[in-house]
Amino acid sequence: MKTSALMTAILWLSSLGMQGSSQQLDALRARAQSGDSKAEVQLGIAYASGDGVATDEKEAVKWFRKAAEKGDAAGEYSLAEMYLMGRGVEQDISQAVNWLSRSAEAGDARAQFNLAALYVQGLGVSKDETEAAKWMRKAADQGLAAGQFGIGSMYQDGRGVPRNETEAVKWYRKASGQDDFSALNNLAFILATSKDKTIRNPEEAVVTAQKAVAASGENPTCLDTLAMAYYEAGRSDKAAETERRALALKPDNPAYKKALDKYLASAKR
Repeated sequence: MKTSALMTAILWLSSLGMQGSSQQLDALRARAQSGDSKAEVQLGIAYASGDGVATDEKEAVKWFRKAAEKGDAAGEYSLAEMYLMGRGVEQDISQAVNWLSRSAEAGDARAQFNLAALYVQGLGVSKDETEAAKWMRKAADQGLAAGQFGIGSMYQDGRGVPRNETEAVKWYRKASGQDDFSALNNLAFILATSKDKTIRNPEEAVVTAQKAVAASGENPTCLDTLAMAYYEAGRSDKAAETERRALALKPDNPAYKKALDKYLASAKR
């Protein structure tokens, strides 16, 4: 089973790694108070994540806003996330879109990805998959794994772009190189099921799906894909064994039950 394309926002606040260093925090605060936009963003992150300082989301918003109002793309992105999630401010999707758009235009790959996700869902903007694909490609071109997975999914499904398995495989491979388990899973799905002989490769699908399972920590969707890859590679016993693992994690999933019956029947032949 392939993984769905786009959810909402990606994880965004990265730790400063100050590990309680008061000297480092004091130096950062001094730079931020002098108007250094990069320091303002980092101080905002410290307050939002509780890294070296007590968590204070309103204080985080204050510092993100200072950077954003200077045109700092990371500040714009971070402020947008606070509005999107309602952290330190009242949730306001229109404000989130406003600041995300500014950050995306300024080249922040995370903002480009999240703006694409909003266009896919029609959240705060009119639903527009063509516009979503435009921003998703920009994020992907900058090497963001989530963007590479996203544009791969759009090519796989023909959403916002013409359906093209070759392009989907290309982008999934790029994201897979960053250990994105969703990209590994979807790549395995295409390799196992494609009708294009230049793409179809069940044995590679098995190896790729095994990597997805390992990277995801036994995700049932990835196990289901691995089972299907085993089946397409002519290994019905392994397919049934693996589908049982998926079913054990989601015992009420009818698709998993149907697949297991299919693999067991094939193994008896």
